Amino acid sequence: MAVRLPRPLRRRELFYGTDTPPETLSALADSYLSEGLVFDAADFFAQAHDREGLAHIRKVALEMGDAFLLRRVKEAMPDLIGESDWDDLARAATSMGKHEYAERAQTGGAHPPPPLQEELVQDEEALGEDSTGDDANLKPGQAKKINRKRAIQGG
Repeated sequence: MAVRLPRPLRRRELFYGTDTPPETLSALADSYLSEGLVFDAADFFAQAHDREGLAHIRKVALEMGDAFLLRRVKEAMPDLIGESDWDDLARAATSMGKHEYAERAQTGGAHPPPPLQEELVQDEEALGEDSTGDDANLKPGQAKKINRKRAIQGG
């Protein structure tokens, strides 16, 4: 039985309320799903700890080739997602032209590493840094360039 979707404030109260029964959360999830609001449905199924509902969302994610949705299921119930699911998702996403999702699927839904950044400072000595690492004698623009380099290198 579909439940009428709540207004935003009521939705928040139901979702975060400690006294909202899991059955209510699952019924709301079904309503969101019937309206095509798959991510909202996933959130409510997760909040209800509804294994069956999340299994259905897993199936929808695989059909849609949606790595974000599959990752949401994995966050809620890790045991529902296997390595083969990511392979299946990658194939589905590729066939639908969702290449970024396919890429994410190849990393198990993890965020891809940031792109390599071009080195801005070629020579610290050219910018005036002495061997002790003392930046006190640098001009403001020079310090920013060196600090940028250190951030890129993780130092």
